[in-house]
Amino acid sequence: MWNIMKKNMNFFVIYFVITTSLIGLLRIVTGRNLSVVFVIIGGILVFLLVFGSTLTNEQYEEKNKGYRFLDTLPVSAREIAEAKFSLVLVAVGLCVGFLLILITLSEGAPEAIVLARSYVLFIGVICLILSGVNYIGIFALGFTKYLIVIGVGWLSLGFVPMIVMKTFEGRMDILRDRILNFYAGIDWVMGVPLSLVIYFLLMLVAGKVLHAKST
Repeated sequence: MWNIMKKNMNFFVIYFVITTSLIGLLRIVTGRNLSVVFVIIGGILVFLLVFGSTLTNEQYEEKNKGYRFLDTLPVSAREIAEAKFSLVLVAVGLCVGFLLILITLSEGAPEAIVLARSYVLFIGVICLILSGVNYIGIFALGFTKYLIVIGVGWLSLGFVPMIVMKTFEGRMDILRDRILNFYAGIDWVMGVPLSLVIYFLLMLVAGKVLHAKST
């Protein structure tokens, strides 16, 4: 598994360096006071790290027929899935951890800091689950076909903000309060382990899908 991780590590390292550098630069620009801009953009950068590195790596795999090459080696589909899922988990863990440290060291109201940490943890969990789903789709359909599927999916999701804004027209303060209460109410003592269990189950499914595809 370690050899497969090393083979896939380059793009993750590049994106991790870019992402953490941008987070550090953003922190310098916004200062030590807890900034909404820093927290929101920091969360977006976690998405950039995960999906930028994952999709770039899988595009490279397809271009160079990486999975056909792996089929010739004495490695199982589960080991391939474990290696790819482990890279994402490490990348998300380090990036989210970096953000949490910067947020904790920020100056601001304690409740605001707690809320910001909850938001970043939520983003990390969403990134893990979505990346797991992505790998299942890529293993099942291939990178190019799956890219078309998620392209259509993201296009459809573009209507969601319009629907939400129409539903809460003139009541955006209610929507804001509901979102903030949602983040504040998450029990991360239970949430983090549960998320890791879901991620592990997605990894098992991905391994089975890849095995079925290769045979």
